[in-house]
Amino acid sequence: MLGASLLLSVALGLSIIAQANFKVIPSAYAQNITPKMHLEEGLKALKSGDKQGAMMHLSAADQGLTSASDQSAKMHLDQGIQALKDGDNQGAMMHVNAADQALK
Repeated sequence: MLGASLLLSVALGLSIIAQANFKVIPSAYAQNITPKMHLEEGLKALKSGDKQGAMMHLSAADQGLTSASDQSAKMHLDQGIQALKDGDNQGAMMHVNAADQALK
């Protein structure tokens, strides 16, 4: 009985440590995602018809585009987001592609 209790305690302790480690990795990974990466993922989502995924990535990219050097990309991205909201997938694709090109 004591052996089973000890084994259970060790397993629980390892589980807590593993959960703590997994919580650190995703946040560190998320900090390395650039607006350009979000634009590219947004384009993939648009092409596959995933409007919700596209909106999520495009909104994240929009939040990351703040500098004056990204002004053209931000303008196209904002127009692409609005087109997507209006149901104009072709217009959204055109503007998001233009935003992506502006960031190269």
